[in-house]
Amino acid sequence: MAENKKRILIVDDDKELLSTLVKYFDLKGVIAKGVESAESAQNVIDKGEKFDLMVIDIVLPGISGVELLKIVKQKTPDQKVIVMTGMLSIENTLTALREGAVEYLLKPFSSLEYIWSIIEEYL
Repeated sequence: MAENKKRILIVDDDKELLSTLVKYFDLKGVIAKGVESAESAQNVIDKGEKFDLMVIDIVLPGISGVELLKIVKQKTPDQKVIVMTGMLSIENTLTALREGAVEYLLKPFSSLEYIWSIIEEYL
């Protein structure tokens, strides 16, 4: 029944966090795919992979998470995207929300259960 499982794309250059989130979401019964850059995320999207939710870090090497959000929303306006960052910036928060992010999460997370409670709302 894998075709009925929800799919999440996680974009974060922190390899340890990315691995932890992918494993945790898998345990929650979600198909999670992790990539380390906006360019890698674009490749996945351009290949036609569909996701119920994308979780994108704001600070990425190369193309920023906000720029990736803009690209994603141009290609698929209905795509739900949560942005996250370890560097709180009111400007980035407002820009991300204006560009269509459904939620803005500040890292580090208090717990995996906390981030799951937010993610689950949008699946």
